Amino acid sequence: MPAEDPTSEFNPVALLDVNPVPLINNDAIEPKIGAIAAIAMDLDSGIVLFEKNAREQLPMASLTKIMTAIIILESHDLDEIVTIDENYGNLGEDVLGVRIWLRNGEKITVGNLMISLLVRSAGDTAYALAKYHSGSVEAFVNEMNERAKALNLKDTHFVNPVGVDADGHYSSAFDLAILTKYALRNKTFRNIVKMKGATIESTDGNIKHEFLSTNYLLDSYLDIQGVKTGTTENAGESLINLARNEYGNEIITVLLNSPSRFQENKSMIDWVFRSFEW
Repeated sequence: MPAEDPTSEFNPVALLDVNPVPLINNDAIEPKIGAIAAIAMDLDSGIVLFEKNAREQLPMASLTKIMTAIIILESHDLDEIVTIDENYGNLGEDVLGVRIWLRNGEKITVGNLMISLLVRSAGDTAYALAKYHSGSVEAFVNEMNERAKALNLKDTHFVNPVGVDADGHYSSAFDLAILTKYALRNKTFRNIVKMKGATIESTDGNIKHEFLSTNYLLDSYLDIQGVKTGTTENAGESLINLARNEYGNEIITVLLNSPSRFQENKSMIDWVFRSFEW
């Protein structure tokens, strides 16, 4: 049984319901952001606090895996066991990107695969989960696009569950903020995306996979609650983070194709929390 609310009962307009409204200081000077596209959004209200080319359709790299995670989390229990039925070592980085080197015949839980998907951003995990859920990667991608329509993501289209560069695989900073806002309703997603690293193992304990997160802001002075990094040749350096201030207010920040994603993300977050009051 699904562990979380299905999107069949979800009204996409609810993502933009207005709660306490953040108010900006009139003297606030917006940060200079070199990323091609960026957005900062208040998590509770959905109000956009900063934007740059927020509706431009761009490659999204491994930020793709947020949608992959949503579909799996809403359809499967974490203790379900997946049997790896392919030798992913035969597939190149142009298909899988980063991987944890899952072995053919390995048995591993959905929960452990979710950790490797979101913390290590493992492409072999994305493929394994897609096949487990839909029977084929192609069928899974079709479901990703149907879910994008259900969430009213008008600037988004998927070609694969990994985020490797491909014609027709794109999203926008605005859509990714909305997608992240939706995903953060899921407690399991929230808990995983703030992990700094993990060691997972097969059900028999004979195979272990150890890895660290590439979201280096998890160790910064900011209160970052995670979410996801992404990098490909076409997408450049991309990043989504959930940041919390000392009063518990949370914002989603998205950067697509940034020359310095972590520094620019810090600048955006600092500016928002200095410039707005809730």
